[in-house]
This record gives sequence, C-alpha cells and structure tokens, in this order.
Amino acid sequence: MKSLRTQLLASHLALVALMALVMVGAVVNFLRLGNSIDHILRDNYQSVIAAQTMKETLERQDSAATFFLAGQRDKARTQFAANATLFEKALSTERANVTERGEQLVADALQSDYTRYKGQAESLLRGEQKDGPAFYFSNLEPAFLQMKGEAQKVLEINQAAIVRADERAKRDARQGATIGIVMTLAALGLAIWFARRAINLALTPLMALVQEAEQVGAGHLNRQIELRRDDEVGLLARAFNDMTAKLREAKKQQDTRLHRAEKMSDAALENLFDPVLVTDATRTLVHLNKAAQGLFGPAQKLSGLPLVQAVAEPKIISAIDRAISSSAISAEEGAAGLVSIQSGDAERIYRLRATPMRDEDTLLGAALVLEDVTHLQTLDRLKTEFIGVASHELRTPVTSLLLSAQLLEEGAVGPLSDDQKEVVRAQREDLTRLDDLLRDLLDITKLEAGAMPPRFEWVAPRELIEAAVKGVSAPARSKGVRIHTFSRDDLPLVRADWMQIGRVLSNLLNNAIRHTPDGGTVKVEANKTGENVVFRVTDTGDGIPPDFLERIFERFAQVPGATRGGAGLGLPISQTIVGAHGGRIQVHSEVGRGSAFEFGLEAQN
Repeated sequence: MKSLRTQLLASHLALVALMALVMVGAVVNFLRLGNSIDHILRDNYQSVIAAQTMKETLERQDSAATFFLAGQRDKARTQFAANATLFEKALSTERANVTERGEQLVADALQSDYTRYKGQAESLLRGEQKDGPAFYFSNLEPAFLQMKGEAQKVLEINQAAIVRADERAKRDARQGATIGIVMTLAALGLAIWFARRAINLALTPLMALVQEAEQVGAGHLNRQIELRRDDEVGLLARAFNDMTAKLREAKKQQDTRLHRAEKMSDAALENLFDPVLVTDATRTLVHLNKAAQGLFGPAQKLSGLPLVQAVAEPKIISAIDRAISSSAISAEEGAAGLVSIQSGDAERIYRLRATPMRDEDTLLGAALVLEDVTHLQTLDRLKTEFIGVASHELRTPVTSLLLSAQLLEEGAVGPLSDDQKEVVRAQREDLTRLDDLLRDLLDITKLEAGAMPPRFEWVAPRELIEAAVKGVSAPARSKGVRIHTFSRDDLPLVRADWMQIGRVLSNLLNNAIRHTPDGGTVKVEANKTGENVVFRVTDTGDGIPPDFLERIFERFAQVPGATRGGAGLGLPISQTIVGAHGGRIQVHSEVGRGSAFEFGLEAQN
C-alpha cells in the first residue's frame, strides 16, 4: 500500500513544484512590468500634470489682465490671485521633480520669467500703469507667450520620456510573455509525462473494477472481482465484492417488501367501497375493482379494452380524457360533475374524480373514482323542494300584506298622520324585499330542479348588452356611475335564452353599480374567443378579498364590508343559468381596484 501511495504523492508534488515554478516566473515578470510603470508615474507623470496646470493657470492670469483692461477690475484681481497660487504650486512641483536632460534649464527659466511677469501684472492690476493696453501688449503678452512656450517644452520633454518608458515597458512585457510561454510549455510537457506515469501505475488496474461496476449497474449483482493485490486497489476490490453481496441481500428484501406492498395496494383497491377505474395513457382500461365490476361488468371481460368500448358513459370518458390530456385532476362541480348509473333495480348518482398517474415526468394513465352521492342528492332535492314549497306558500300572504301596505300608503282607508305614513312606508319596503327574496328562492329552486330549462335561440350579443344596460340605467344615473359598452356589430350570434341571459347580465350590472363608488365606471363588453363569445362586466369598486372568491356563488353569500343590496341569491341564480347554457361564470378581482365577471356562450359557426 505504501508504494502506490508514495508514488502518487511524488507525482502530485512534482506537479505542484512545476506550478510553483511557473507562478514564480509570472510574479517576476509582473514585478518587472510594475517597476516600469511605477517609474513612468514617479518620474514623468507628475511633471506632465504640472506643465498642463501651468499652461492653464497662465492663460487664466492673462485673461485676468484683459478683464482688467475691459473694466472688470475686481474679477480680474480675484482671478489673477487664485491662478497665481496654482501656478506657483505647479512650478514648485515641477522644480522638485526634474528627471530629464534639459528640463532643469527650462524650469529655471520659467521661475525667472514668472517672477518678472507676476510683478508687472500686479503693477497693472494696482492701476500703476497709465496706458494699460500699451503696457499689456508691450510687456505682459510677450512674457505670457514666452512662459507658455516654456511650459509646453516641459510638457513635451516629459511626454517624450513617457513614450520611451512605455516602449521599455512593452519590451519587458513581451520578453516576460515569451519567458512565461516557454516555462508553461516546459511545465506542461513535464506534467503530461508525470500524469501518464501516474495513470499507468495506479489507474490501469482499476479498469477491471470499472467494467465490473458497469455490470453491477446494469443489474448483474452476482459479479465478483478477482484482483490479488495488497495495495489500495486490492482493498477497493474487496470492498466492491462486499458491496455487491450486500446489494444482493438488499434487493432480495426490497423485492419481498414490494411484492407485499403490491398485494396490500391491490387488496385495498379491490375492496374499496367506491367504484374505481384505472386506464393507461392510451385510454385502455387496465383495472376495475369489485364495486366498478358491479356497475360495468366483470374485469376478465373489460380489462384490455379501450375505455370507449368498456364504458358507455360519455361523462366518464370525458373526465379521463381531460385528466390525461391536461395532466391535472378533473373534478367538475355541480351537475356537470355528476353521472347517473343504473345499479340493479335502483339508479345511483356518482360524483366523478379523475386523477392522472405519473412516474416523475412520465404519464402512466389515469384513475377515476365514482363517489356515491345519491343520499346527498336526495337530501338536496328534499331541501330544494321544501324551500320551493315554503316560498310558494309565503308569497300569497306576503303579496296580500304588500297590497294592504300600498292601500294604506295611498289613503284608501282614510288619511294617515306623518308618523303612520313613515311606518307604512318602512313596512312596504320590507315587504318588497321579502317578496323579491321569495321570488329569487322560487326561481333558483325551479332552475336547479330543471323546471325552467333554457329556450335556446340565436341572439345578437349587442342586443343582449343593450337591453341589460337599458334596464339598469336608472340606478346608474342616481349614483353618477358611467356605463361603457363594447360590442362589435360583426360578432356572431350566440345560442342563448334571451330572458335568462338578460337576467344574468342585469344581475352582474346591478352588482357592479352597487359596489362602485359614486362617479365610478362600469364596463360591459363582448368579444369572440375561440368557439365562444365571452361577456365581461368590469367595475371599479373595492374588489373582493381573495379568501372570499370561492364563496360568492353560494346562496346568501355577502362580501364582508361590502355595500348591502340583495339577499345574496343573484350570483347563484346567474351561475345556475350559465351552467344550463354549458358555461361557467369566472371572477377576477383585486382589492381596491375592482372586479370582473365573465362567462362564455356558444357562438354560431
């Protein structure tokens, strides 16, 4: 074992030494290049900046003299003093940083000339010169041009030095790059030699181990490695043989558990009370439990048949198709999700729930559960009948009371005092709301019982919208709510019951107006979408809280904090009507920004 470990360690140490050698060479080259750049910055860059500063401040001092001659004396003195200080500081920097041949002479000349120029300029600024323009052009301007040329010469001397230093730096960089490339190639060659040697020494014996591991990975757990070595490779071979033995034992135990789990799953599914149908991804029936066999026939006869042949119920076929096509649970609410199936001498009602079955990203098929809801439907029918009978029986006395209140209010039995009139008016309003509630209860009872089926005809969407808007124009005007309609004339006709869909639009518009603040906007529109025409009513009210969206279509549901209006039956009635037309009302709402209700109707081809 020590031999293999030692040789591998020596190979890696050699590679590390080669890397260190290359890195040291690179660092040396970087240091040389850095010294060259530092030399440029230290020797010449400061002088270049100083020369540029001297030129700029000289020009501003010259401008100060011309300002003085132009009559702006205070500005001239202030500008000259500020730039004189900057010039002297830049000249001091230049004299302290003389590094090039001839630069000292120019700097001394600048010092001498500026001392003389500054004295003459200050005498002009103090007003000591009687003929200022003549003095400027005969003394100051020539001196200014002389010093500007000297500053330019300092700039040129140092720029030329920077160019020479830059050439030296580039030459050093090229030389360093060449050395680095040579060292890298040499190190690469040695590294390849060490790597090949290490591979031949340590990895060649592992090829047999790799091949055996591939066989084990393919499921052949009875493989063994015959490799007689005392080093690390030999230890690995023995560990591999121990692993395959443990894998064989683990696979045996897993197969036993899997077989037991399959038997338990089959038994649970087979004895489940609800009928269950299982299909594969091609809609072929692969399994049905005892409850399902009692409805559709024995499994021996139906298993393996396409679903459309094994089961004649269209809703079951449609639910499984949706689950497989969309890879999502298919569970429709209301009558659309119910199916009636004859079971012996009785008819049973089942709710359909189809769920896709997946194995990671692969769709395996779908499982459909038929939940027996016959007793729930019976209870719902009894409740509906009771509500219908109660509402019908209550309407007669309520109508009589409402008529009596109207007669009293009109004075048919004698004059009333103001207080009596107020009581009668309040009574009439309460009776009117109660009459509307009873009418809505009767209507929703008849709709759910199928006593008011739609009378379909082909209707123009614009006519439906205009009729509904006309019916709600009065309450909209009283609140100052604007109603905008959008419906093109070229929209196709829709298959609908004029009266029922008109009621749906009226309910949605009344709700929108009720919940929109004074001066707000309500929009009603119709657009062609696919094979349907979609009607949409949008308001600018307070919106509906997200946790209440699922409950607004329940009977008597009222949004907390919303404006009180009807009894909470308008939306359930509208949803029932739209459901009878083969659609469903969808709602989109954002708190503080408003709500939108929409539904689709079949369009004429």
